[in-house]
Amino acid sequence: MKASDRRAGPGLPDSQTADWRLRQVVGDTYQLSKVGGFLYLFGWAVIAWLGGVMAFAPRVALAIFAGFLVLAWLRLWMRPPAEGNAAAYRRWLLHFAVVLPLASALWAGVQAWILLEGRFDGETRMVSLIATIGYATVFANVYSTVRHLAAVGVCVLFVPTLVVLWSQPEDRALALAVSFYGLYLAGALVRSHAEYSRRLRLDLELREQRDLYENLSRTDALTGVFNRRHFTARLDQLAERAQQGGPSFCLLMLDVDHFKQVNDRHGHVAGDACLKALADRMQRAFDPQRALLARLGGEEFGVLFEGTGAEALAAGEALRHDLVLRPLDCDGQRITVTVSIGLGEFDAPVHGDGEGLYRAVDMALYEAKGQGRNRVLALRPANA
Repeated sequence: MKASDRRAGPGLPDSQTADWRLRQVVGDTYQLSKVGGFLYLFGWAVIAWLGGVMAFAPRVALAIFAGFLVLAWLRLWMRPPAEGNAAAYRRWLLHFAVVLPLASALWAGVQAWILLEGRFDGETRMVSLIATIGYATVFANVYSTVRHLAAVGVCVLFVPTLVVLWSQPEDRALALAVSFYGLYLAGALVRSHAEYSRRLRLDLELREQRDLYENLSRTDALTGVFNRRHFTARLDQLAERAQQGGPSFCLLMLDVDHFKQVNDRHGHVAGDACLKALADRMQRAFDPQRALLARLGGEEFGVLFEGTGAEALAAGEALRHDLVLRPLDCDGQRITVTVSIGLGEFDAPVHGDGEGLYRAVDMALYEAKGQGRNRVLALRPANA
């Protein structure tokens, strides 16, 4: 078991938040753009048919078609890493930022050719301009996941077109209209990116709230270790795994001796501090990779230990001796407590399930207290 399974604080660290955001940006960018390259292919097919390009420039028409087809498949093929770190996602974004505007650059070249080539009629010129405006609008609104990438796409599509339009006196009115629309797209890009950023923040807040509620549902509010509900679920999982031939495990149940006297002598506030200090001491006593700690109620704690009975016994005895030798620091008060511990290793034929082991260890704990407390009492193996 990992250390992160023992205690989990609310929210995500800054590094995890940044990684999550980057992963979302990468995933959204790919999903929004993976089939977009085929729109250029469709647009060119319409323009080539409408303008009769195959009649006067068939090789150019086929070369342009092939270029759009290759770029569309390349964009579809460039899947982001399924599992990667921040460096891998940044590297993918850098490569994708190179590939994504290539189709736009090719279309900008096509658009300039259509505007300058006298064999294209007015209808073809107008349809191509409408397509250019549409592609730029897509970049400004759809690819706002990465603001600079969207801005590059819009500029690659619009700037060459505007240069050609402004260079021809008969197209100045059209150039002015397209220029005004370009200014609108700049504002739309900023708004789209801001809206996307707000959605990401909302998603992150919802994710953190979900994690917080999940954490609260399985941890003890006072001590921060797991609660009885999560402990019981994990006990059943380990028992089922052992029944199916998996590794065995041990259960330790710990009860603070004469805890009522601690409350009576030092007050309930000090008693709560004592339980928190005991939980901290227990977490240092048991290997976090092998043990799950839980508060079962009151002053009773449970430990699910993935190891042999001898190892669990050694860890339990070490904790018991440590508590005798070193008082707990309970909010400035030094309080010495002793504990009684019941211990048992799961044996499927004997215990049947996790509940059977729990009852047996609970009886061992009860017997340890009856024998004078401050001791560890282990169940005898079935073949002993």
